[in-house]
Amino acid sequence: MRIETMKRLILSCNPEGGVICEVGSGRKCISHGIKCKKSITIDMDSKTNPDIIHDITRGIPLPDESVDIIVAGEILEHIYNSREFVQEIRRVLKHNGYLILSCPNICSLRYRFAFLIGRIPAHAARADRTYDDGRPGHLRDYNFREVRDLLEGFKIISEKTDSRLPRTLGNSVIIKAQVIKYPS
Repeated sequence: MRIETMKRLILSCNPEGGVICEVGSGRKCISHGIKCKKSITIDMDSKTNPDIIHDITRGIPLPDESVDIIVAGEILEHIYNSREFVQEIRRVLKHNGYLILSCPNICSLRYRFAFLIGRIPAHAARADRTYDDGRPGHLRDYNFREVRDLLEGFKIISEKTDSRLPRTLGNSVIIKAQVIKYPS
């Protein structure tokens, strides 16, 4: 349901004549199949066949104001310097460009239940930063307020989740935001 919600948000940005960049695209590219002028995928894992192989924690290898829509699905929680990452997104987006972002909601009903019975949720941030299968884990946990606070320089257009539960109890924080470019 998260991917469908994000696709609807991308489509609401009228992407047909624009450039979409999906950062941390992974195996399940959210923007795949959406009609646009140009689509760019960036991932550090060559096995996912991205257009650009790059570690996005070291910046986004695109020129200033070159992208109309950036999609960042379930990667924010893996980034240590999240403010720098968001500012890099802002740099790459064109005036009035859009960010479609999702991340797990630490305040979800599922996470609350796990905490209630004395467990750390399976995908919450952990001290050793890895999961049992050896994959890199979450470095930070977010809820709607934390994401809003992080998006300095953006106007929040829409806040959604991936379920029929009240937004604050859903499993995902899903945001559509528009970049604000200040006059020089």
